[in-house]
Amino acid sequence: MLKNYYRHGWRNLLKNKLSTLVNVGGLSIGLATGIIILLWINDEYSFDTFHKNRDHIYLMMQRVQRGDGISVGDVTPGPLAARLQAQLPEIKYTARCGFGGQELIGTGSKNIYQESIYIDAHYLDMFTFPAISGNPVAALQEPDNIVLTESAASRLFGQENPMGKIVHHNGQHDLKVAAVIRDVPPNSTVHFDILLPFRLFSLSNADWIDRWDNNRLQTWVMLQPGSSLAVFNQKVKPVIQQASDEKTAELFGFPLTDRYLHSGFKNGKPSGGRIELIWLLGLIGFFILLIACINFMNLSTARSEQRAREVGVRKALGAGKRSLVLQFLVEALIITFLAMVLAILLAQLAIPGLNRISGRSIAFNFLQWKIWAGLLSLLLLTGLVAGSYPAFFLSSFQPVKVLKGNVTQQKGSGLFRKGLVTFQFIISTFLIITTIVIYKQLQHGQNRPVGYNQDNLLEIPVRGDMGSKQALLKTDLLAIPEIESVSAGTDDLLRFGGGTNGIQWPGKTPDQDFEFTVTWVQYDWVKTAGLQLADGRDFSADYGSDSLGCMVNEAAVKKMGLKPPVVGTLLGSNPIIGVVKDFVANDPFRSPPPMVIYLGKGGMGHTFVRLHKASDPQQALSKIEAAVKKASPGFPFEFHFTKEAYQQKFNGLRSSGFMFNWTGSLAILISCLGLFGLSAFLAERRTKEIGIRKVMGASAGTIWFMLAKEFLKPVGIAFLVTIPLAIFAMHAALHSIDYRVELQWWMFGGAGLLMMVIAIGTISYQGIRAARANPVKALQAE
Repeated sequence: MLKNYYRHGWRNLLKNKLSTLVNVGGLSIGLATGIIILLWINDEYSFDTFHKNRDHIYLMMQRVQRGDGISVGDVTPGPLAARLQAQLPEIKYTARCGFGGQELIGTGSKNIYQESIYIDAHYLDMFTFPAISGNPVAALQEPDNIVLTESAASRLFGQENPMGKIVHHNGQHDLKVAAVIRDVPPNSTVHFDILLPFRLFSLSNADWIDRWDNNRLQTWVMLQPGSSLAVFNQKVKPVIQQASDEKTAELFGFPLTDRYLHSGFKNGKPSGGRIELIWLLGLIGFFILLIACINFMNLSTARSEQRAREVGVRKALGAGKRSLVLQFLVEALIITFLAMVLAILLAQLAIPGLNRISGRSIAFNFLQWKIWAGLLSLLLLTGLVAGSYPAFFLSSFQPVKVLKGNVTQQKGSGLFRKGLVTFQFIISTFLIITTIVIYKQLQHGQNRPVGYNQDNLLEIPVRGDMGSKQALLKTDLLAIPEIESVSAGTDDLLRFGGGTNGIQWPGKTPDQDFEFTVTWVQYDWVKTAGLQLADGRDFSADYGSDSLGCMVNEAAVKKMGLKPPVVGTLLGSNPIIGVVKDFVANDPFRSPPPMVIYLGKGGMGHTFVRLHKASDPQQALSKIEAAVKKASPGFPFEFHFTKEAYQQKFNGLRSSGFMFNWTGSLAILISCLGLFGLSAFLAERRTKEIGIRKVMGASAGTIWFMLAKEFLKPVGIAFLVTIPLAIFAMHAALHSIDYRVELQWWMFGGAGLLMMVIAIGTISYQGIRAARANPVKALQAE
């Protein structure tokens, strides 16, 4: 029976080649999109699943009540881990983690920067990073050891056995390679090349590591099996309050399994995260696949007159409705299978390019049973959704009527088809509008005045002895003719990490206990960065009292409610000497945070160099490199042009914009395939009518318009329906962005016009072809 259905279905598909081609093409594009999105979602859900103890591992986080709401942070004080281990028996392990960033390690004449973290030894009892050689847990209990990943060991020692070899670390310590572990998997939320003992971190940060009022570390705990997180969180909630003066902080454990997808918080409570992006892309993939299924439904029901006599004859010969439904479903599954084969090929070709753009490592692994299960589910679901309505529709014809020649389409079938076409173009138009808004928002952020002069500004990370020799380095740099000014700071101009609250000022009210972004800088910071002063002056060596003063930005003045004169106002015990005009910091789409700037006394983390406008950057860089290497020999010369580094902040949004462009284009392509197929069938069905109209004197333009208007009306209705939906959705999406583009009429009108042009272009081929056909051939049978 099934063999007969298969043979009959295959013959029918070959008989109607255009319909088959449109259906296979549309479904293959929809299925390829579905496959890629499923692979991407599977990759997202795989993060941190390789840790065997993942269900028992928690990151300690803090909720802190501020005057403007509840903030949540994932860094905690240094003494917390020991306190928790001593007080709570349900804790099996605790471990602190400090991020060292790119640090220099070398052996012999080879020196390379590698990503580093400092961890307590029990970190590796909790997390699963398998050892290749040595015992990494035992190794990290000694401050003069280092653990390398397999790739880091290969980069340093090539094919040699690295065990026991000495590595020079940051030009300061000689460390012994005591263990080698496998590389960190791509689906890990933490990435590193080298592991260093936390005792080494403690020795170099002894001034704050034991203080309860300094939050810089991650603290991880692993609970005993069977422990309740809710009970644990009740016990740890007051620990910070009991140990420090911070009486508004509450401690809680956050599951590792939620760390990647559910890490969003709003006013102290979990509020989405990357899971929202997963749902969005999943929804887009579903709608694109649905558009392809709609094409199949439309073409199948449009060809109902051709299949009606077949149904009538089969029913007259005794075929039941069930067998006819099964036959049409088999046809749908054959088409879907062909489309799936083509979709797998398309996905394989597209994945490498998408990985390059998105920075991901999605792979099509046919050895995983989940992949085959997903493909089979996608095949069956698509085939049944696409074929179900045509199967029941076609099998419902009455044999008496169709065999008498009454094969006109059932009442309402044309209206249903138009409704499906309208739905297709609602989705396509919505995606076009979304793409336009994302593009304009990206341009809006990129063209935003940053508040300082990024041209000819370099940032040099401080390495080795540069921190202790910054005064000498500054002198050497200023002796270079191409350099206009030099300064330094604890933060670069793009990312500011430090923050504090509890600062006092005259007239402060209880509801103004908000958090300030805090940074330390050296003399001439405003001048070198190209910032502008709204009031007062920059830090200068000409004033001996500047070490007691501070500067603030306009956002801080506004939030504190200070009235002129602001200069001279005490901020704590520090008088304000200058007010810096607001500039973009951290997020280019957010309002500048309130900031206080102090004059730093120690070494800074970043050196800033302002070049003269007319200088040759390449010539200047060679001289700057010589001066930097003089201050810190043995370290490779690093620098970043601030303007280029700022533009890199938009890479993530560019990737998101590309995804919307890609999905929107596919939705339009599939919709146009459906329009092309329907217009071809309509032109074929009305061949005699067109011939008669031409004989009666109808022009080619009249014939074209007659065919075109049947499809342009659903497109126009789709545009009118989409406008209010898109306005509501775009307002909601942009509402949380401080620096956002304003929605304008042309964004929506342009999308509608584009869809109309695409639709006209799609159906015009068949319309013009029908209008230019010889009416004699159409009427010769009459």
